[in-house]
Parts: sequence; structure tokens; C-alpha cells
Amino acid sequence: MEEEKGSEEIQESVQEPVQDKPHEPVIVQIGGKNYEIVQNHKEGWNPEVFRDRYSEVLERYDYIIGDWGYSQLRLKGFYRDNHPKATKDSTISSMVDYINEYCNFGCAYFVLQKSKDQPQAKAKSGS
Repeated sequence: MEEEKGSEEIQESVQEPVQDKPHEPVIVQIGGKNYEIVQNHKEGWNPEVFRDRYSEVLERYDYIIGDWGYSQLRLKGFYRDNHPKATKDSTISSMVDYINEYCNFGCAYFVLQKSKDQPQAKAKSGS
């Protein structure tokens, strides 16, 4: 009986992080595009380290997940569920599986979602 209770607590703690959301929307601009921090589990968001680790390859994705292991930030991109280029493992609905299977147990992580409202392109000024 005690063993069952312990495994239930572990399962709940693995699923709880999906609920972590900031109180106010936090928007960051990356490569001229706006992203919202939709999840910041255990204060995983660190803009300085993110800036150093970010690669333009991630621009094609609708979501960017950043997780911490051994003091290193790892970034992975995911598509929205109905994206034409998405595979089952590359959609945001597989994020929980990714965190549970590939990230260190209990690690800090964050989720950025590409905003639908992008900044307007500035008109080029004539010289």
C-alpha cells in the first residue's frame, strides 16, 4: 500500500510541471519574431544563456523547449499539432513525453510559443 502511494506521488510530480505558467504573459523577441513564455518550470528561463545557445534552425518551429542538465541548456523545437511538416514526435502534444523520456528527472525547463502577432516590418528609409 505504501509503495502504491509513493508511485502515485512520483507520477503526479512528473505531470504537474505542465501546469506551470507565468501570471502575466512574458513576450521575448528572437530573430525579429515574438515568442511568449508559456511555461517556466523551476525558473528555467535564462535569457543570457538562451541567447548564446539559440540557432536559426529553431525559427521554423512553433515552440521551443529549453531544458537544463548538468548546467547546460539544451534547445529543441516542436511544431503545432496540425502543422503539415510535423511528425508525431515533433508536435507540441508530445512535449510531456519528451520531458519525461529525454530530460533529467525534475530538471528546470521552459516553453516558448511563437506569437501569432508578429512585429510589423519596418519600411526601409531612402538614402
